[in-house]
Amino acid sequence: MPSHIYDTIIIGAGGMGSAATYHLAKTGANILTLEQFQRGHTLGSSHGEARIIRFFYDKPFYTELMKTAYAEWRDLENVSGKQMLFITGSVNLGEKGNEYGESVRKSLDTKHVEYEVWDKTQLKERFPQFQVTDEMEIIWQKDTGFLYASECVSTYLKLAENLGATIRENTPVIRIDWEADIPTVLTEDNQFHARKVIVTAGAWTSYLLKDLELPLTVTKQQVCYYNPIDKLAFHPDRFPVFTEITCDDEFMYGMPYFGENGVKVARHGKGKTISPDSSDRLPDSDYIRYMDNYITSRIPELGRTNHAEVCLYTETPDEDFIIDTHPHCPDLYIAAGFSGHGFKFCSLVGKIMCELALTGESVFDISHFRIDRPKTSEGTFLRLYPKNIN
Repeated sequence: MPSHIYDTIIIGAGGMGSAATYHLAKTGANILTLEQFQRGHTLGSSHGEARIIRFFYDKPFYTELMKTAYAEWRDLENVSGKQMLFITGSVNLGEKGNEYGESVRKSLDTKHVEYEVWDKTQLKERFPQFQVTDEMEIIWQKDTGFLYASECVSTYLKLAENLGATIRENTPVIRIDWEADIPTVLTEDNQFHARKVIVTAGAWTSYLLKDLELPLTVTKQQVCYYNPIDKLAFHPDRFPVFTEITCDDEFMYGMPYFGENGVKVARHGKGKTISPDSSDRLPDSDYIRYMDNYITSRIPELGRTNHAEVCLYTETPDEDFIIDTHPHCPDLYIAAGFSGHGFKFCSLVGKIMCELALTGESVFDISHFRIDRPKTSEGTFLRLYPKNIN
């Protein structure tokens, strides 16, 4: 028998891994979390200052799960004494009768979440920063906001350490031997044993779980930041989170002035496939030009891009998560494929992974995230709904 056996080893200390570490540490379990880079690194999907949090989804099960996610974020704020969730409200823009808007309203109605449908005049009265046409439909939802993303991750890890969890940085995992009598995690110069293993490795998940051939695609995503002359007009108390489905079926999103870089605006998806270890981490001039043209027509006061940066999406074909047990090892759990809209669920996913490690099941309905959910003839997850937006 190994000289030391952890209760749970968590691979990856980003948004999902940090939350899982905290929730398990709260139970008194002996936890080891392995991070291949330094905590807070900028090479994955959890760095940066702001991520949208929202109830509006075209899939009702996400709207339902968000009720608990909001509560868990508030609990983190209460425990840490830090504000990490900022409520601004949101406007969702689209041409009248667009399919996504109709799906969102249906989902909100189904889950009894309040919203309002505005016209151009109402938007102008509340948020004159926007320029829209008479043909635009606007959905206002008061509970939307953003999370202080990097602080969320950092706080989860610090709290977990205070509760006794061990976090090892700069420790890449080479292989998981799940066929051993006790699951074994191998690094370059060591091996660790645990009764349970949780993989929250983001873009590197497919490397660690090659045997499963999970339909995960890693894409390069870019975001632009704007530094308007009138900064106060775009602060969180005067400017909302916004999303838009353009007439070209582009999914755009943005949020108020926050942090060092300013107003964050980007297009969801449309990134090229890359390796997570690729050196292609510079923003593309064509992308920046496209975003500046969009901003000129929609929010001209923002001016032109002041700063741009790159992050990664790890996407499933249907853009739904993977949260499940390894089909051949009941002691190995997987949380992956958050497809650019998952950070808001970190607080909940951490709780779910804790439940799975402790009991093998969750009180939440995660059937939509099973590895064996409906697939196409090509073996990829079947897209049953329109694409999500961040």
